[in-house]
Amino acid sequence: MSRWPITPLKGHIAEVSIRKGETPAEVLSVTNTAGFVRSLDVFDKQVFSQDASNYKLVRFNDLAYNPSRINVGSVARCQFPEGGAVSPMYVVVRCKDSLLPQFLLYFLKSDIGQQNIVHRCVGAVRFMLRFGDLEQIELPLPPLAEQERTVRILDEADALRRLRAQASGRIEQLASALFHEMLANASDVTEVPLEALLSRIDSGWSPVCHDEPAQPEQWGVLKLGAVTSGRFIEAENKALRPEERAREQLEVKAGDVLFTRKNTKDLIAATAYVWEARPRLMMSDLIFRLVPSNSGQLNPIYLTYALKEPNKRREVQSLASGAAGSMPNISKGRLLSIRIPLVSPALQEEFAAHVAEIHQLEAAQAASRQRIADLFQSLLHRAFQGEL
Repeated sequence: MSRWPITPLKGHIAEVSIRKGETPAEVLSVTNTAGFVRSLDVFDKQVFSQDASNYKLVRFNDLAYNPSRINVGSVARCQFPEGGAVSPMYVVVRCKDSLLPQFLLYFLKSDIGQQNIVHRCVGAVRFMLRFGDLEQIELPLPPLAEQERTVRILDEADALRRLRAQASGRIEQLASALFHEMLANASDVTEVPLEALLSRIDSGWSPVCHDEPAQPEQWGVLKLGAVTSGRFIEAENKALRPEERAREQLEVKAGDVLFTRKNTKDLIAATAYVWEARPRLMMSDLIFRLVPSNSGQLNPIYLTYALKEPNKRREVQSLASGAAGSMPNISKGRLLSIRIPLVSPALQEEFAAHVAEIHQLEAAQAASRQRIADLFQSLLHRAFQGEL
């Protein structure tokens, strides 16, 4: 039980619905992790309407949230001094003098706040948190001086969490940088068709699955996001229905090189090396498994980074085709025609060894990042129990 008085948000917040009209204002987006971002800084194309006159104006310190996605963290505080404009689908919230905007944001991101959000939306046909629902949420509300102290403590913890995430991001870029350096310094680089380097390409299949994730003892189908993210253990892969028979020859194993042959334009042609696979998972029909020949010419880790190289990936993506309204698809024949820059087997093995070391460092960083994230959530919980 909190030592602070519990009060509804009603009376401490107001909804703001001022339309942009002809007012000069940059279009902003709300992300789950980075908060408010300038849309044109994040997306490589304009994702908002050409006519933004109906967009809602936000000013510095306003909060905005997606009413159907606030349960997964789509809420943020505007930190741009000049403000901006957001899609009319968002709810824009302005705090009154009794409530610090950052204090409210931390509350909504906490487990206590999330429980309140879900509770206020129980019984809805589609998840939706309207402003009126938000007003009914109760929170522990200390005096402003205590709110400021709590925000300072949480800001420091959040800064540490973000620094750890940034460090992990830089480590992920290291293997690609090593690949480019190796090619630049190698004296014997040759361009070889992929067809000459593979013994085969395996295709997955599309069985009927349950909606819920597969448990370790169940057969399941690999989630496409496991390949695009390179995280195979954490992915919530769908469970195979009992009437479907598992195809064990399609089981994903450590050492596999997987390639997304069919996806959206931006996610197609993603390649990932499987360092560790959860047993009893099969490839879906959206995925190829690339199997190097036994000639020793091609190391699978080297192949992964040769296909991940941005220019090469764009070249592969350009080969995708599909009927209007369908996802782009890359055929085996077109993929096999791609030419791979090949260095000596010794250089490939050296590169693969360095990447394995980087992977071990990534795993340690991921564990550290999770510990810090757990501690931050614990701190949020204590903050809104009045225990800081």
